[in-house]
Amino acid sequence: MSTPLHQKRIYEEITHRLQSLVETGDLKPGDRLPPERQLASLFGVSRNSVREAIKSLEQKGVLESRPGAGTFITAGSEADLTRQFGEIFAQERHRLGDIFELRLLLEPQIAHLAAQRISARTLKELHGIMEAYDLALREGRPVYEIDQSFHDAIAVATENSSIVRLMEEMHDMLSESRDEALQSPARSRTSLEAHMKILEALRRRDPQGARAAMTEHLEHARNIVFTSKNGE
Repeated sequence: MSTPLHQKRIYEEITHRLQSLVETGDLKPGDRLPPERQLASLFGVSRNSVREAIKSLEQKGVLESRPGAGTFITAGSEADLTRQFGEIFAQERHRLGDIFELRLLLEPQIAHLAAQRISARTLKELHGIMEAYDLALREGRPVYEIDQSFHDAIAVATENSSIVRLMEEMHDMLSESRDEALQSPARSRTSLEAHMKILEALRRRDPQGARAAMTEHLEHARNIVFTSKNGE
């Protein structure tokens, strides 16, 4: 089975960066792994993706977690270390692409239905969420949970308990794409602006506009994640 082109490019890019670390002596067997934040910045992925990759590599015996000391590299050779790191991160990025694909199938249609049924109370709640989002950005605070609340409120606006339950059960999985898309203040500000467009369509009770705005938002977030580097 051939490797999808976008996955191959990700694999090659991450492998190249890892190889540079190996060649400079910054990453070699026996060393303690750099902090999650540093690895996330280096590879342009979220800390959650880093954690998942580390967990997988521990299971493969490439890494060893030592309580109180950190995570150490146990691979037998630099080449093996680079190859396995690259493969794992490429798999994580491919999985993230699947999550965005799922969101694009579900959330635009949820917004379409919400625009037909949204109550004045939910509209007021969404306005409050956006005010909290803007304040958090101005104060330099994380917006992940606020972002989640916005999408949850849209699900509630459908007045369909099955949709609400489905979105709640998918929180952990969907949060991975959200973490990636909100890595920097610039990304978060762009997301806020996209949310305001969605909210305006909901306020007008415009199903087509709400669906289009949600689609645009998710496609833009996906493009940012897969074309940007270092969280920019």
